[in-house]
Amino acid sequence: MRLTEKQKKEIILKASIELSPLYKYNIKNGGLGITLVIDAETKEKASIARKLIPGVYEGLQTIVIYSQYADSKEAGEN
Repeated sequence: MRLTEKQKKEIILKASIELSPLYKYNIKNGGLGITLVIDAETKEKASIARKLIPGVYEGLQTIVIYSQYADSKEAGEN
């Protein structure tokens, strides 16, 4: 399956509306095919997102990521 840029933008917009506008979305080629990558920014937000977001969305595998750096920055660590 191959997606055009227009199709990718439409899926990202739909995900932002249907799933949550709080996350950042991107579409990448992954080991299991085309993947919708959801950046939840922190570990806590990622835990919530993993409970809400299905494993497959619009025919794409989904993966929720976060940055440990963002967690340490919020905690006031350097």
